[in-house]
Amino acid sequence: MKYALEINNLFFSYPGKAVFNGLNIKIEEGSFVTFIGNNQSGKTTLIKLICGLLDSQKAIVAGYSFVDKKRVHDHSSAFGVVFSEVEGKFLFDTVYKEMAFPLENLNIPVKEIEERIIEIAKEFSIVEMLDKKVEDLTISQKQELLIAISLLHHPKILLLDNPFSMMNKKIKEKVMGIIKNRIKNDKLTVILTTMNLEEILDSDYTYVLNNGEIGMEGTPLSIVKEERLLNRAGLELPFMIDLSLKLQFYDLIDEVITDMDRMVDTLWK
Repeated sequence: MKYALEINNLFFSYPGKAVFNGLNIKIEEGSFVTFIGNNQSGKTTLIKLICGLLDSQKAIVAGYSFVDKKRVHDHSSAFGVVFSEVEGKFLFDTVYKEMAFPLENLNIPVKEIEERIIEIAKEFSIVEMLDKKVEDLTISQKQELLIAISLLHHPKILLLDNPFSMMNKKIKEKVMGIIKNRIKNDKLTVILTTMNLEEILDSDYTYVLNNGEIGMEGTPLSIVKEERLLNRAGLELPFMIDLSLKLQFYDLIDEVITDMDRMVDTLWK
């Protein structure tokens, strides 16, 4: 078994507040893992530690090397990182220039930069967006653009910190489809943090973070069935998941359905 990421006895504190107290996690290559928790659970801190923005004291190993804050640029090519905020994340006026910039920093030839941008623009169906000004994009489009940019350099690990918080349903479904294809075809390892229990359903394995500790872990379906424990962690089941679980109990459906129209169609069959 090959691990893309290992977290070994991770301790981390902010002044006056301990966040992680001996965290241990191993994530397999090509897997899709989710971390869910409330605003104070440590999700964003964990992402920053994994990619080296915060010092993990060599408690994190990506591939065959320690993630070291002092050498963050040495291993940055292994990661694609997207945070939830979009404001202040863009440096240039047009989408094309914004996409080209990280590749230029990697000293990739101009022709290859053009090829990569066109390739991923086609993959995301955003070719018509390339000449647009970033300021003219919707919030959903900006979040989508950040995810597309994070994949331009072909990272081995994609770190997504609540990236769908303001994304509309249509774009979100498209982006999730692209991410799943990358996992299947390229063995991309994906780590997603979220507060939305619906978003864990596509993953292979889920960790519930509660005050910097693993309060619960398992397959997404096993997690959503533990409503009492989720409530203790400050999480509530979305209506459609709660309804699905109740209907499953009475053998009216055989899967968790989060789309209302699909639920109606299923029940009427």
